[in-house]
Amino acid sequence: MSQFEKIYSEYKHRVYFFVKKYIQRDEDVEDVVQDIFVHVWKYVHKTDHPSAIEAIIFKTSKQEVANFYRKNKLVLVSSDQNAIQDTEDQPSEELYTEEHISKIEILLDKLPEKTKELFIQNKIKNLSYSQLAEENKISKVAIGKHINKAISFLKINLH
Repeated sequence: MSQFEKIYSEYKHRVYFFVKKYIQRDEDVEDVVQDIFVHVWKYVHKTDHPSAIEAIIFKTSKQEVANFYRKNKLVLVSSDQNAIQDTEDQPSEELYTEEHISKIEILLDKLPEKTKELFIQNKIKNLSYSQLAEENKISKVAIGKHINKAISFLKINLH
């Protein structure tokens, strides 16, 4: 069994459930998990240390989930619109997207300022937990709590 196969069999379930926390549709989760392991396959030969491999896997997982959201903003909107019958008058995709973005902005304004700021820096400006922790002089765990609080709040209030 190759090194990659060992890593895949050891981490596939953990990675799947990690990604499932952030992405609802199983098909999308499977696609993201596949992208994660493709990335791991490219870089696994650069290290043999188990903790480094785990760090690579979960950092890649976070990045791929963020990439999924970034890439699929408009696709998710259009797939929702496809559920509406073609005979109905549909709002333009751009208008719907602007309304959706406005709703997100309003919801973000309801968050505590620090949580909002950290969420935007992490998800929009793509700063890592480590960078945010260093800049704000708080732990990465605290950063994660702020980000998760914002994500949970948005999930609850956007549906």
